[in-house]
Amino acid sequence: MRKRAHLWLAGWMSLGVFATCIVDAFATETPWRCIAASLDTIAQRRALASAQVGIAVWSFDRREWVYEKNADRLFVPASNAKVLIGAAALHTLGPAKTFSTTLTADRVPIPGDSVLTGNIYLYGGGNPDLVTGDLVGFAETLRASGIRRIRGSVVVDASHFDSENYALGWSWEDRPYPYCPPISAFLLNGNVVQVTVRPGSAPGRPVHVTLLPRDAGVPVSVAARTGGEHNTSSRIRVERSNSGIVVKGTMGGRAEPITVWRTVPDPVRYAGSVFMGALQDAGITVERGMSIGTSPRNLPVLARVYSDPVDVILRRYLKRSDNLLGETLVKQMGVAASGRGTWEDGLSAVRRALREIAGLDSNAYRLADGSGLSRLNEISPRMLVQVITSASSSFSLAPEFLSALSTAGVDGTLSRRMTEDETRAYLRGKTGTLSGVSSLSGIVESRSGERFACAIMMNGTSPSAQTMRQAQDDVVRVLRNCIEQ
Repeated sequence: MRKRAHLWLAGWMSLGVFATCIVDAFATETPWRCIAASLDTIAQRRALASAQVGIAVWSFDRREWVYEKNADRLFVPASNAKVLIGAAALHTLGPAKTFSTTLTADRVPIPGDSVLTGNIYLYGGGNPDLVTGDLVGFAETLRASGIRRIRGSVVVDASHFDSENYALGWSWEDRPYPYCPPISAFLLNGNVVQVTVRPGSAPGRPVHVTLLPRDAGVPVSVAARTGGEHNTSSRIRVERSNSGIVVKGTMGGRAEPITVWRTVPDPVRYAGSVFMGALQDAGITVERGMSIGTSPRNLPVLARVYSDPVDVILRRYLKRSDNLLGETLVKQMGVAASGRGTWEDGLSAVRRALREIAGLDSNAYRLADGSGLSRLNEISPRMLVQVITSASSSFSLAPEFLSALSTAGVDGTLSRRMTEDETRAYLRGKTGTLSGVSSLSGIVESRSGERFACAIMMNGTSPSAQTMRQAQDDVVRVLRNCIEQ
C-alpha cells in the first residue's frame, strides 16, 4: 500500500513539474529543467501541425545538447545556408582577401602621345563592389595620361569565373529580379539596371523608357502605350527576357514615373558597354570597338580597383542576406582552391572547409549554391549548430563570424524581430525564407549569461511565414529567459 501511495505521489509530482513547464514556456522565466517541455509546447502548436519542424539547441557552458527535435532530419534551409558559406569563406579565403577589376594594355602609354597603339583589356576579377563610377575612373585615368585615341580594341575578359550565370535549382521566375542576379566575373552594380518608365508625348504614343546606367547596352522593347491625356493610372509591366527589357501595358498621360530594377541578361556585355560609354564621355575614341576575349598575362597595369576585404563583405552578406555576395564567395573559393571559378569547385572547397571547421561529413548534406535560393540545398539543424559552435569558438574565425550575424532588434534581417527590451541584442543570428520555408539559427545569451547555439528549421506550405517566425522567436525567448533551478 505504501509503495502504491509513493508511486501515486511521484506521478502527481511529475505532472506538477510538467504543468509548471508548460506555464513557464510563456512566462518571464523558464527553469532549466523545463526547457525541453517548453520547446515541445512550441513545436507542437496546432498552427504548425502541417509543417516539418526541426530544432537543435546546444549549451556552450554545459557542452551538451539541450534540446533535439528532428535534429538530424534534412531540411531546405533557405538563406540559413549562408551561415555555412560564410564560415567556409573565412576559413578558405581569409578575412583580408580582396578582389579586383583591372585595366591593362598591350603597351605602356608614351608620355605626350595621344594615341595608344594596341588593345586595352578590362579584366573582371569577381569584384562584387564594382560600380559605374569605377569604370568612369578608369576612363578618366586614360584621359589624364593624355590618351585620346586607342588604335585597337577594348577586350572584356570574364575568364576569372566560368560562363554559368545561374546555380543549379534556381527558379526561372526569379531571374529578372535583383535578388537573383546572373553571376559573372563582372558584377557591375550587382548586375542590375534601373528602369524608369514615363508617359509618352501624346495619347497612343509609346511610353518613354530610360535605363541607368545610360550606356548599359541592354536592348529595350517598348510595347506599352500612353493613355488619355488626363489619366493618372498605370498598368505597366517591366519584364526581362533572355535578350533585354520588355515594357508592356498602358500608362496615363499624367501618371507618375515608375522606377523598378531588373537584372541584366549579359553581365559581360553590360560591363563592357558601360566602360565604352565612359571612354566616349572622356573624349577617347576606340577604333576597333569592343570585343569579349582573354587578356594576355603580365601586361602593364593602367588602373585597378579593389573590393572590400572578405570580413567586410561577410557582414553585408549575412546581415543583408545578399545573394550575389554568397555566389561570388563560392566561385572565389573555387579559384583559391583549384584555379577554377565554378560552382562545382567552389562548393567542393566549401565542403572541405566545413569538414575542417566542424567535422561535417560531406555526404550527409547537400549544397547547390551560396545564397540558399536553390531548393536542392539540404542540411540538418544539428549540422547548422555544429558549424555555428565551431566557428564562434575558433580564434581565427570567431571575431569576423560573430560580427557578421544580425543582432535581433538592432540590424540586418533581424532588425524588426524580438525588439522588446528583454531580448534586444541577446540573439545574433541568421534568418532564412522561401515559399514554404522558414529558418532561424544563431547564438542566444540567457539572462544568467549562459550561451546557447540553436537552429530552428521549418518546411511546410500551410503555416504562414509569420506563424513560423513567431514560433522561432518564442524558442529564442525560452532560451533567453531560462534560469538555473
